[in-house]
Amino acid sequence: MKFIHKVPMALAFLIIPFAFSSCDDFLNEEPFSQVSDEQFWTTNSDAEGGVAAAYDAMQKTYRLKHYLWGEFRSDNHIASDRVSGAYLEIIENNITPGNTNTLRWNDLYSMIGRANLAIERIPQISGFDGDLLGQAHALRAYAYFDAVRVWGGVPLYTDAVSGLDQDLLRPQTDGQTIMNEVIIPDMLRAEELVTVPSGEFRFTRASIFAFQAHVYMWLKDYQKANEAIEKLMALNEYSLVTNRDAWTKLFLNDRDLGQFQEGPELIFSIRYDLLEDGTRASGNYELFFAGVPSFFISTQVENKWIERFPTVDSLWRQKYPDFEPPMVIVGPDTLIGDYRYYESREDRAIGEARVAKYTKINFSPNDDDTNISVYRYSGILLLKALAENRLNNADAALDLVNQIRTARELPLVTAEELGSDTDTRENFILDERQLELFAEGDRWWDLRMTDKVQLALDTIVQVPNERLIFPIFEEHLIDNDQLTQNPGY
Repeated sequence: MKFIHKVPMALAFLIIPFAFSSCDDFLNEEPFSQVSDEQFWTTNSDAEGGVAAAYDAMQKTYRLKHYLWGEFRSDNHIASDRVSGAYLEIIENNITPGNTNTLRWNDLYSMIGRANLAIERIPQISGFDGDLLGQAHALRAYAYFDAVRVWGGVPLYTDAVSGLDQDLLRPQTDGQTIMNEVIIPDMLRAEELVTVPSGEFRFTRASIFAFQAHVYMWLKDYQKANEAIEKLMALNEYSLVTNRDAWTKLFLNDRDLGQFQEGPELIFSIRYDLLEDGTRASGNYELFFAGVPSFFISTQVENKWIERFPTVDSLWRQKYPDFEPPMVIVGPDTLIGDYRYYESREDRAIGEARVAKYTKINFSPNDDDTNISVYRYSGILLLKALAENRLNNADAALDLVNQIRTARELPLVTAEELGSDTDTRENFILDERQLELFAEGDRWWDLRMTDKVQLALDTIVQVPNERLIFPIFEEHLIDNDQLTQNPGY
């Protein structure tokens, strides 16, 4: 079986869903059983099941939202001529509080609730496995980090739900408080507890360092971000792939050729399996390659890609006279340029192409079990380039960019091309990240953490500052009268 986080049936008695569907739904849940709880959390096998339950909730949380919360808000995509109304709101950054699939946070709080339960119960087990406790802390921190980035402030729960007599209806806690009191302490506690160096589908030391780096970059603490990445690199667990075929296998989930999505760059991924997770396990195909697509690759990013790496021989040789262009053979034609470009899009006119990074054939979305790549080594190196640049280490930033260029068989960047000031260099590195991490869910968050949303989206759509965060789902406001709608909605 493809997925490793099987949830024991006994655990169903222990997990009460959070009260964010409706009051009636919540009150109709099976009552909490204290006897079952005491009997369950007694061994490390039980703890393994409890942590697996949190990963299962993570699957459900992110199957669409990993991309809907950010990717499709960025300049990577435009609406197709058949876009659904709910997805059009996202692409236009004009989401309404009734957008159910994007704004409902039931699954997110199920993930948090299961992590809370594990954090409370695991230390009560004699000889408990600290690695499992560390993973629970990392899962909770990861969920709250996204909650803060998406909504600004959200209700804060750090205690396990053990009965209906608890105070479950709470107002929002501001994002900075959640960051200081939960996210940062959790991710540092996870670092103390987790000993496993690497492993793609669980939080390990490597993925915890990658997570820390993203949190510190968000907080503009570039020194700590840099230190976290250096700890990751010191593990010596990852390397860059160095050819087109290996790069393609990092992403391609080809049902005819076999399951790929493998390689030495994959630090942390959310994995899906049709046997364990059912049909439509992943939402990747639905979003990127549906037969009736809602999204196309934006003209803006395609033109940027071609300008940086020309696809016409004469233009390539004009820009890179001393570098023989990589040859990319597509059908009867021989094309040149960046192989990532050709592997990331289907062969259609600019402005009408779907993302073909994960699949290049049409199949039923019922058969989709494409993994979500969360952290990848090349992305971490380019994140370090951003941090080094902000620390005034331009040479180090240039070297990191060129490590990626070399691995992708592309011309090296000169210091002059990278830029003579911090902001120019940052823009260049952000563009390198956009192309390397295209359609992986990073671009919007890169723009947010560098305060460049308006600059990047200016020719596509204007996003008022108060709408950089999403509204609270309207049904949550009805169910919980202590919540208040975010400004601007």
